[in-house]
Amino acid sequence: MTAILEDEGGVTDPAATNDPANPAPAPAADPVAGDKGEGEGVSPELIAAIIAALEGQGVKSATGAGEKKSGGPGVQKQPERKYANLFLSTGSGPDGVKQNSFQTRIASMSAPERRKTAYGMFGRAVKCIHASGGDIERAAFTAERKFGDADMAHEFKALSATVPADGGYLVPEVYANEIIELLYPSTVIYSLGARRLGMANGNLNIPKIKTGSRALFAGENRAISRSAPKFGNLKLSAKKLTALIPMSNDLLRSTNFDNDVIVGQDVTKQMALGVDYGALLGTGGEFQPLGITKNKGVLNIDVTSIDAEYSSNQGVLTAAFPNYLVASVLKNNVYADGLGFVFNTSVEQFFKSLRDEVGGFIFAKEMNENGTLVGYPYKTTNLLETTGGKTQIVFGNWNDLVIGEQGALEIETSREGSWTDDAGNLVSAFENDQTLIRAINNVDTGLRHDESFAVATKVSVPV
Repeated sequence: MTAILEDEGGVTDPAATNDPANPAPAPAADPVAGDKGEGEGVSPELIAAIIAALEGQGVKSATGAGEKKSGGPGVQKQPERKYANLFLSTGSGPDGVKQNSFQTRIASMSAPERRKTAYGMFGRAVKCIHASGGDIERAAFTAERKFGDADMAHEFKALSATVPADGGYLVPEVYANEIIELLYPSTVIYSLGARRLGMANGNLNIPKIKTGSRALFAGENRAISRSAPKFGNLKLSAKKLTALIPMSNDLLRSTNFDNDVIVGQDVTKQMALGVDYGALLGTGGEFQPLGITKNKGVLNIDVTSIDAEYSSNQGVLTAAFPNYLVASVLKNNVYADGLGFVFNTSVEQFFKSLRDEVGGFIFAKEMNENGTLVGYPYKTTNLLETTGGKTQIVFGNWNDLVIGEQGALEIETSREGSWTDDAGNLVSAFENDQTLIRAINNVDTGLRHDESFAVATKVSVPV
């Protein structure tokens, strides 16, 4: 017990040390107890450790099982510590330098741990903003006192001088950046290779070669023929991407780490769908990006009017069609560094069901084992809807799709707002004990080369 009392690093959390999947971090000052306010008692962890030490020496605790400790109002239930070594700050060293910051910890994690931690920390940041009503200094207090997270409190305090006066509250950059990184594989377009570029002032001009120069043969003592590339310009301007996510207040009140993860995942999922929609289906103009399927410079193939070897006149595809679509793009001398298909789940099941003349499945094994169709990766999204039994397929070099992003992710919450469900009904967040989370980012999309893509339309599917 003496060793416990004299330990300057504080008490290692019992729940963290007992979890074999999460070895305990090095002893460090408790982020809550390390900054005692007036009238506060000793750390609950310290009390628990002293009791455990006394019991180990045969001294029984005065507090029975299920009884409440007499520590008074200063002793409060601490947040769940099962993942403490992943989520919680471990304080600063003697020189004041943080020894184990969030960025340092997450860099050393495995991919699954990193995803869970980033989602959880992002969700926690949203909860702190919600609990504080958008006041960044109160959000810092909430992070430190409710979640025991000194790192997050520090990040919020750093924002207090630059937070916008209204219209949304910035999520600390260290957490927002991790969520933006995880946004990429969550989207169809990023996972296939779309490029991300920053737009510092909301606009970006990208020169592009429309036709290239060419090397030509010439006879001896003959003038060399001249050829010169022709240039165009891709202009991106920020469009406001918003997501409105109804969230249970029970979920937002919880300090459970798994619940933090759910909040982070829900916000990220909606933003990912928004980016995909703009890149694939955006109508262009002042408020939306110009999507691939709406771009008149992209090859459009009406499958009801091509040769019967590839499709019937009702749009029912044959096994030869995928290679036909690939060839229609590759003939334009498109680089093969990011080629892939995008279609909905009905098209996926249609191709998996195609059989050869003896009844064997043609594509099912390749699609199930490799996630490819005729050797090229594919991704599914039901943003490409089936309407009247018809849908679309997109194929192209996704490295030629550029996503411009401006500024940081903004979050705002409302307990009194309303939202419209899929059936068109207006739902009151207040009446249903919900909170509306609104996320805002500014993005635009564009193609470096229109000829890098082809869109098959009027594709018939059974479902």
